[in-house]
Amino acid sequence: MTVNDENSEKSPLLESKVLFGEIKLKYSKWVAYSIVMLIVFSQCYSVISSLYIMNQYAYYAFMKEKYPTRNAIQIAGRSDSACSVNTSIVEYKQQIVVQKLTSEWNIYCTLAQNIPAVLISMNLASYSDVYGRKPFFLVPLIGTFVKNLACSLGIYFKISIQWFIGFYVIEGSTGIWASTLSMAFCFVADTTMPGKTRSLVIALIETSIGLGSIISTSLSGYLIQWTDSYMYPELLSVIIVTVGIILAVFVLPETLHPSRKRDDQVTICQNMRNVTECYTSEFSPLGKRWMFILLILIFIMSAFGNLGRPNVEQIYQMNSPFCWDSVRIGWYAAMRSMAWSFGSIIIIKLFHICTTDDVIAVVGCITCVASAILEGIATTDLYLYLAAGASIGSVVTLPMVRSIMSKMTPPHKQGSIFAGVAAVEVICNMGASVSANAIYDATLDFNKGMTFFIMAGYGGVGIILCLLFISEKKKTLSDLTPK
Repeated sequence: MTVNDENSEKSPLLESKVLFGEIKLKYSKWVAYSIVMLIVFSQCYSVISSLYIMNQYAYYAFMKEKYPTRNAIQIAGRSDSACSVNTSIVEYKQQIVVQKLTSEWNIYCTLAQNIPAVLISMNLASYSDVYGRKPFFLVPLIGTFVKNLACSLGIYFKISIQWFIGFYVIEGSTGIWASTLSMAFCFVADTTMPGKTRSLVIALIETSIGLGSIISTSLSGYLIQWTDSYMYPELLSVIIVTVGIILAVFVLPETLHPSRKRDDQVTICQNMRNVTECYTSEFSPLGKRWMFILLILIFIMSAFGNLGRPNVEQIYQMNSPFCWDSVRIGWYAAMRSMAWSFGSIIIIKLFHICTTDDVIAVVGCITCVASAILEGIATTDLYLYLAAGASIGSVVTLPMVRSIMSKMTPPHKQGSIFAGVAAVEVICNMGASVSANAIYDATLDFNKGMTFFIMAGYGGVGIILCLLFISEKKKTLSDLTPK
């Protein structure tokens, strides 16, 4: 432990006075963090629930459009459609056509949402260093509200499914969930000292994403069955995100003290240069440029190893030899999300007893590799459940990288660093989803599990980069230590 670390551990009262007294929080820091987690949860529930609902509605809409005499809801709910249907009958061929149309529609929606989101997410958190945090919490929440409400109305009035792509553009133009996440991390950076507490709170916020995923994936299918409608479950997602907006407006405190605000009024182009500054210059006395570059590469490898998996898993599990129905797929997704999210908290708490964030990042990459390999070689349900169990803490690398980068960044540049990571996460989310589906389609005939082996390869590269970072960091610290 260094002298600075020792002093920070021994002076919690001074830390509390400096950080919390100046910003005048109305309640304890953990209550404030709970509010932030509820806001993140509300948006993630709404986003994931809408994704699940709109995928099924798109299938239904294309079926009604192409083959109006068929009962599309019944077909979409069949558990044996991919395993025991006679491939020579007309109904099966019609289903293949609709699946392709739905898949193409999903790609257009993903691009429409994520392309503008890259630009917006790079700027929102960075501008919050100038104008404060609260306004930029609201922007992506309002975007999700408008998009989900528009989808609900579109379903009710039965407008053409192609028009829904424009609704995704609206959400993307407000920064999507990644911007809310980056704002939450700015909130944490404003109210914690660099150290284990910051790492834990960042991981807890990521866990609220998992909780939103668990509840939405396990509930949406039942809601569609109970209401016999797609509109009411989609409308529920509007109500949930509205709760987040209310919390952000009336309850969430402003945490950026005036003394920490950047004075410069920059253009969008200048702001984007600020976001990438850590990779192009020695912008911080607390971390070298090569450290930031290596960390963002680790982040990219972990993101590609994990974020594209849910998109392929559904197709993988629907087909032989598993032949799972939608309810079983939903519960498996909930179980895996639980292993990812709550497993990360367990790993952080256990490993923080004896080691550091960079070592925990290695552990996350190792579990990513193990679970992806198990899923790739799966021939029975048991292998899939083992893969879900092995994925415990698989995404822990992402919050650990964020935490390390935040520790190396000056207080007045926290928004810029989180904005840069958010933009990278949006690109990775889009790239991982598209590439995972493309690889699965290309290798389906000779090896269904190939896409998972490639994901394991991403994790393997992440392990190597983590070990390189740890080794080079020790050398750098050794050189800086007086002899």
